[in-house]
Amino acid sequence: MHKLSFRVIALLFVAGCFSPTAAQTIDKSSVQVRLQIHKGFHGDPETWSWTPVIRFRVNGPMSQGTAFSVEYSSPAKSWKFDCQMDEYGAGWLGARDCGMNPPADQAATHTGPVDFKINFRNELEGKNGALFSGKFKVDKFHEGVVDLPKFKNNFIYYVNYDWSLPIAYVYDEWIYNWEYPGKTSVPQLTNSHLMAAFAFRGTNKGVVYSKYAAYLYYKGQMVAEAIPESAVCEVLNQPESNQDSPNAYCRSVFTFQKAILWDKQPGIMTPGYYYEMYKNPGEYEIKVLQNGRLARTAKFTFGSDYKIADNGIVKQNSLGTFRVVIPAQIVGDQDGPWDRNAYKTDAFFGSPLAGFVWP
Repeated sequence: MHKLSFRVIALLFVAGCFSPTAAQTIDKSSVQVRLQIHKGFHGDPETWSWTPVIRFRVNGPMSQGTAFSVEYSSPAKSWKFDCQMDEYGAGWLGARDCGMNPPADQAATHTGPVDFKINFRNELEGKNGALFSGKFKVDKFHEGVVDLPKFKNNFIYYVNYDWSLPIAYVYDEWIYNWEYPGKTSVPQLTNSHLMAAFAFRGTNKGVVYSKYAAYLYYKGQMVAEAIPESAVCEVLNQPESNQDSPNAYCRSVFTFQKAILWDKQPGIMTPGYYYEMYKNPGEYEIKVLQNGRLARTAKFTFGSDYKIADNGIVKQNSLGTFRVVIPAQIVGDQDGPWDRNAYKTDAFFGSPLAGFVWP
């Protein structure tokens, strides 16, 4: 009971991290940039172009009258868009549609890096400032008939997220409930399951409809599994293409329903129904099959204090999430060609992770 009480106290402390005295911060793991395709550019309907749109979460207290906007800047064009605020949870607000459906004359054909900055303002309090600055990389591919000159500029533009593939997350189900939209308070759980998230790259259809299965190992033995019907993409970036583009990215969530990190009421279920991680501290490994083939592996440590061991990466890099970041080993070729060095410079939009070692 002593250790379980320590766990409850720890959760209450975490819940207080975004108290009314805390400052607003961006959850960097929630930032999603995608590109809208415009079928035309400067009056030419066969030269396609793009505009950016972004969504993100803001942690911390939200004073009445606070608004958010995003500035984008590229060598070809700059933009500034206000954001829609309508998602909310226990201690955060979600911003979306920062640049949704602008006029066609706002579009660009630039490829390469684009800088952006998330700003806040509150005219009631006379406050304004920047919460996060970063950059993303725009790539393109040709769509449709290639050998006709008329269609030579029919390009689909997309944001390259190769940096996300080596980065995985493990976390407590309590954290999932804290992050869930629409919940203004975290429900009182009697126990909490292990959750994990891995990023995958592939075709528009493949990243969503591949068959995924994750398995948890302890001391070489399989102890739990997570087999969703299809990918649960908490982050999904698909090019706006009519063809099945190979340049889509999905960060898929896995819930290990029978692996519990802590339990306030042990003995309710039949003995052996749950795998009780809190009785088995030490190193664990997750292996993920994609279409029956090994695609990801990742290791983490679970402590005797009822918590996933914190490697310090989230705090050291001010990521603004309660999850634990761990390196994911990429196995096989189901992601197609990708830049294995992108995470060194591009991770979290140009904020490479200090302390992150891969592979």
